[in-house]
Amino acid sequence: QDGFVSLEVNPHLARDVDGTLKEARELWKALDRPNVFIKVPATKEGLTCIRRLIAEGINVNVTLLFGLDRYREVVEAYLSGLEDRLKKGQAIDQVFSVASFFLSRIDVMVDPQLEQVRDAGGEHTAMAAEIHGEIAIASARIAYQIYKELFSSGRFRKLEEMGARRQRVLWASTSTKNPDYSDIKYVEALIGENTINTLPLETINAYRDHGHPEARLENDVDRSYKIMEKLQTVGIDIDRVTAELVEEGIGKFNKPYDETLESLARKMKVSVNQQVDSQRVRLGDFKRTVDDRMKKLEDASLSERLWKKDTTIWSDNDSTRSQIANSLGWLHVAEKMLSNVPELRRFASEIRSEDFRHVVHLGMGGSSLAPIVFQRTFPRSKDGFPLTVLDTTHPRTIQELSRRIPIEDTLFIAASKSGGTAETLCYMEYFYEEVRRVRGERAGRNFVAITDPGSPLVEVAHKRGFRKTFLNFADIGGRYSALSYFGLVPATLMGIDIEELLERAVRMAHSSQSRAKGAANPSIELGVMIGELANQGRDKLTFIASDTIASIGMWLEQLLAESTGKNGRGILPVADEPLGDPSDYGKDRVFVYFELQDKKYDETLGKLDRLADAGHPVITIRLEDKYDLGQEMMRWELATATAGAVLGINPFDQPNVQESKDNTGKLLQVVRTGGSLPLPQAAVDPDDLGILLEADQEDLQEHVSEFLSDTNNRDYVAILAYVPEDDETNRALEEMRFDLRNRLRVATTIGYGPRFLHSTGQFHKGGPNTGLFIQLVGGVEKDLDIPNRKFSFATLLYAQALGDLTALRRHNRRVIRIDLGKNVLSGLKRMNEFMRQPVHQ
Repeated sequence: QDGFVSLEVNPHLARDVDGTLKEARELWKALDRPNVFIKVPATKEGLTCIRRLIAEGINVNVTLLFGLDRYREVVEAYLSGLEDRLKKGQAIDQVFSVASFFLSRIDVMVDPQLEQVRDAGGEHTAMAAEIHGEIAIASARIAYQIYKELFSSGRFRKLEEMGARRQRVLWASTSTKNPDYSDIKYVEALIGENTINTLPLETINAYRDHGHPEARLENDVDRSYKIMEKLQTVGIDIDRVTAELVEEGIGKFNKPYDETLESLARKMKVSVNQQVDSQRVRLGDFKRTVDDRMKKLEDASLSERLWKKDTTIWSDNDSTRSQIANSLGWLHVAEKMLSNVPELRRFASEIRSEDFRHVVHLGMGGSSLAPIVFQRTFPRSKDGFPLTVLDTTHPRTIQELSRRIPIEDTLFIAASKSGGTAETLCYMEYFYEEVRRVRGERAGRNFVAITDPGSPLVEVAHKRGFRKTFLNFADIGGRYSALSYFGLVPATLMGIDIEELLERAVRMAHSSQSRAKGAANPSIELGVMIGELANQGRDKLTFIASDTIASIGMWLEQLLAESTGKNGRGILPVADEPLGDPSDYGKDRVFVYFELQDKKYDETLGKLDRLADAGHPVITIRLEDKYDLGQEMMRWELATATAGAVLGINPFDQPNVQESKDNTGKLLQVVRTGGSLPLPQAAVDPDDLGILLEADQEDLQEHVSEFLSDTNNRDYVAILAYVPEDDETNRALEEMRFDLRNRLRVATTIGYGPRFLHSTGQFHKGGPNTGLFIQLVGGVEKDLDIPNRKFSFATLLYAQALGDLTALRRHNRRVIRIDLGKNVLSGLKRMNEFMRQPVHQ
């Protein structure tokens, strides 16, 4: 009864009886094997098909089964088919069938409705809370009782005497989609005789690790009936829910089916035309070294171990391995989030129905960078909302945002994995007070939270009556969370097709899960390359991209720098630096070019060819369209984890990020107790607190020249700008950067504070001591108080700058601090003049 393989009928035929029958027969005949199941959905039309196919001796896997009444109809169709076959004088002992219940999707749809009842504060609040997360398993347990009833009936006994087999119950959709639930929730509770449980790899590994085999399917059966009664009492129609799930399920089957055919067509075209793979690699003299490393890791089964979450890839230390084990949820998050797409779309529809006009995402680091990329890459759809991402504590930016948006009609997303991110909580306090002034006690209806289960933000959101709290998966670190709720909630509100984004990510995951080696496993190959090239001194990974997708560099900065910059090693991502000629670079570069398939940038391609000819490693990655960002996010997360193994570091911690936070906290504590920050009031020695731009020009020029003279060709210069971010400031900083790159022939980066503290800041302190840091502060004309805090936004900004300065100096980094004054553009103009002066060597 085991060892069967299912093949689905074209899901577009789900409502077409004749079409389903025709294709099912063709597939059955073409395969001509006894261990085949033909998958037929449990639609009304599917019932007719099930009966007729069983009567013809074709094995059937009944899919998309949700409702209990529909299950009775499925069994009826199966039994009737067997009886029809007997009437024709044909044997029934080799006819097999299973009835597949899709479980977690039930909870995904019902839970939000129960949350609405619970949060409404009516008479059914307690009842809704009691049965939250219980519906799928209760439904499955009742279904099993129906199974026992129908397959012990006199009708089936007669068929069984003629050799009939039971139509076994199969539990499908068993991975946990809600991070607040056990990852083996839909396994342990459903073990019973004559049942099958189809588990994805992640769930198999989780059950192998901490599952307890015990038949529990018939536990709490009476309570299961009561749970379904209570569901009706609180006003949720389970029949309507299951009908919606069938419709959604058909759509979910249609898309991957179509993409499978499209993928096959693409591969046939590539095979015929001998086109290059989407990842083109030119390694020059480094090819043999990289190939050797690749062979060693293939022999060590790196890819297979990675997907099994084998923490020994990165560490043999027990405590470190425990931390890593709780950081690998991103490997399967795209597949999980696909099941939550309907929930997110319903939420967006709800927000549209209430006449909101704007969305502001309040976050920092990993909880804000993916939304920034989506906002800068995709135009909002016709029914999407304009999105603003706030990730700076500079008071001028916050003031301008507050004036620009319609406060009363704006939805604010407070995003923090830990629930305690200082910046996010300060933004939330400020805008909550702004909304409360116009909406009073209903201010919470303008807020949504995204956080981990059990974080302090969960309690704050509950107390203030936030519209919704999205609980993210706790085993995903911030910089690996782009394809979780942190990235997808704002993306959905913009109107981005997040299902397509996730499908592209899953496609990349599947290509990297296989046992394919070398170039056939693009993510692992990429990780080995960038890791080994860094070991060979090529540790400045320079990204070039067409304008429409250029913002991916911001996300890659955090992913790579924060993951690899530790223990004096690492890979420095260099984004948005103008592409030069071979003579502009030292021997520490690797170039990565993101090329949209429908674009050709002859000038860029020509420069890359010249760089490759000069011996610089060049990697070209082709994107079909903007939605391939989902693919790239998965590619680079896998590659970064692989590079960590090559470099011999843990890519899932960030010890020096916390160091700067602690320094900031100490400074703010001084302010809370009545003190003040030790800010420079006059031109002073840069080894102390820094220098004011209003200092004597010759003095300042001497300081800058002396600072830049301490540079060698494997260094990099990082501009750390605690100033408002706008187009004019960007241009002035890029001008400074371009001059520095050309004069010193070193890599250059620009980071806006405090954003970079949660990104490249880890590399600055934990990576190799090859950086020269120019800290720029200024632009504060008017301060803003933070409600319920004893400090202002300007105080917080300056404390973060000083905390970072302290950390850099503690690690013996070369750093100069310059206060640009209130007029940032004027200050940057003077700075650029100084930067152009000859450097004393």
